[in-house]
Amino acid sequence: MLERGHVVRFYYLWKRQAQAGEESGRKARPVCIAIRTKDIPGSVYLFPITSQQPDEDRLSLAFNQIECRRAGLRFPCWIILDEYNLVALDKAYDLEDIRPLGSVSPAFLVEMARTIKEAAAIGRLSGVKRS
Repeated sequence: MLERGHVVRFYYLWKRQAQAGEESGRKARPVCIAIRTKDIPGSVYLFPITSQQPDEDRLSLAFNQIECRRAGLRFPCWIILDEYNLVALDKAYDLEDIRPLGSVSPAFLVEMARTIKEAAAIGRLSGVKRS
């Protein structure tokens, strides 16, 4: 079962791609399951992980080397926290595999939550609902 903090490979659909009419991500990339919510049971919020340093205007966190090893990722990498894909797990056809690559630490999850809340508070959190 996929849990909060797990890192999996998923065909992530960037908001700009969705706005251009695309329906699926172009390639499988690591994403972190950051939020499971009682409001939408069976759904998760997936936040993309990239090996390219994000633009300064993106809200993101850098993984340190230990966090990369924990998550099953290569160093360096960053998690983007101002956009997400909302996915119903029973319709998660774009998951490459349901086995996690690894997971992030509880301390890193706290940092992620803080940044996500900041993005929401300043109106910079946006997402793509996948069906």
